[in-house]
Amino acid sequence: MGEMGLNWRAMLSAGLSVLILLGALPITPAFATFCQISNLVYNYPQAVASGQIINTAVTVRGVCAPDDADFYSIRSDLNDMSGFILSDVSQPIGYSQGQNWTITVQNRITAPTVSDPWRILFAVYIFAAIGSGSIIDSVFFNQVTIQVGSSQSTQTYVTNNPTTLQMQPPSMISATLTSSPPRSKPHKSALV
Repeated sequence: MGEMGLNWRAMLSAGLSVLILLGALPITPAFATFCQISNLVYNYPQAVASGQIINTAVTVRGVCAPDDADFYSIRSDLNDMSGFILSDVSQPIGYSQGQNWTITVQNRITAPTVSDPWRILFAVYIFAAIGSGSIIDSVFFNQVTIQVGSSQSTQTYVTNNPTTLQMQPPSMISATLTSSPPRSKPHKSALV
């Protein structure tokens, strides 16, 4: 009985040591994206009058893995720098046959009434509906500044080699993958 207790303690100690060592190692999760994005174009006004309703657009060009079972969509969020979602709009890409596609997602927001530089963040998500859930296939961020209190001119920001910024592996989410109109009233939400 004494030998068994000693072996149990030695195994427990060795197991804990292994877990501690594994926890200290940098582990990068492996996952693949289903869509390859070749081009992103952000259109937004460079300067606007205070309180003005403005239109923005993100045009995304890419190709997704050919699979009749997987449905893809794009969502464009415009956030202020506190994380408040000013607008979120989704557009379906559809079922992929492996062909190139180009989708434009338009958001409408109202400029603040204060005449100052206004920093907003574009967050563009590509979703893949696989099986019974949805995953974030890729996400792109672009921070822009719009001068409030000036006459309007339009700025176009083109990304020819977009960099996918993924903070974590794709996760299961509950998201509507159909097109929806912009909400008439801004809402507070956490980024997915």
